[in-house]
Amino acid sequence: MSLPAPIVIDPSSVPALRWGIIGPGGIAEVFVGASQKHTTQVFSAVASRTKGRAEAFAKQFGIPTVYENYEQLVEDPNLDAIYIASWQVEHFEHAMLALNAGKHVLVEKPITVLPEHAEAIFALAKQKGLLAMEAMWTRYLPQSTIIRQLLKSGDLGTPELFAASFCADNRAISRLWQKGGGGIVYDMGIYSIAMAQQFMGNPTKITAIGSVDENQMDKESFALLEYANGSRAHLTTSGIATIPTTASCSFEKATLVIDEPFFVPSGLRLRDKELYYSEKTWNDSSAIQGHEGLSYQATWFAGYVSEGRVESEIHTAEDTIANIRVAQEITKQLGADII
Repeated sequence: MSLPAPIVIDPSSVPALRWGIIGPGGIAEVFVGASQKHTTQVFSAVASRTKGRAEAFAKQFGIPTVYENYEQLVEDPNLDAIYIASWQVEHFEHAMLALNAGKHVLVEKPITVLPEHAEAIFALAKQKGLLAMEAMWTRYLPQSTIIRQLLKSGDLGTPELFAASFCADNRAISRLWQKGGGGIVYDMGIYSIAMAQQFMGNPTKITAIGSVDENQMDKESFALLEYANGSRAHLTTSGIATIPTTASCSFEKATLVIDEPFFVPSGLRLRDKELYYSEKTWNDSSAIQGHEGLSYQATWFAGYVSEGRVESEIHTAEDTIANIRVAQEITKQLGADII
């Protein structure tokens, strides 16, 4: 068994969409900067509800147009798509605003906090013939294209056990500890949830323990996901402790390890199942490293728009909604109230 070559879309092979930005904060800075560096996408306008922020963002990235509010932004006839990076609790409002104005939307993960809101976004996009996509950028990295090829081949056999850990001391990021700002499971743990889905499908049973703070925001969780075929996934998520950010999956015939941090461009190790294993490796040695990997999703998004798609082929509406339901159930069992 060998590791196939990654499938990487040439950024010049897709249309250069004209983008508007809602929520010009830290993640938007990374997305726009990486996309300007590694893609042909064009960022044409930005708006913010915080006075002066849009102007500063526009100056930083050479964006020509600044709007005082989001309504003006989405009505701009010169824009094709809107990237939404506002607080999670605001994603639904902003996505619906943009779709109703006839714009395609790429919405930061998770696309919404409530699954019914995600359902409404995808339904409206389908009705209007527009693309709505969650910015689950891990699905668009080169290593994910290798994973999909391996899974499709069937050479690995049946999945048995998946384990992922995303634990980082993020107590200094105030947004994560405020109502509507995210929460640890929704903001960090969603990566592990999405990768478990990629390998295992959707769980039939979820059991979670953990802790919350004085504001009922989740701090740490340990979740066991069980599947119809008897396989399991163990997800460890913490916003207060830091341990290696790892992910791996044991299959019937082999074990696949994603190099840490597993959610950025890294590498893969395909191992036999012996204690003293032998392995075949692939390392991402491209110029796109770390969070600059956000740029891949911009190219895939533009390609989907050119194909007339209303959802991502590799991270569908159904996938996205199912992952939100898992996050919702984990936080519910913890007794967290992040809204």
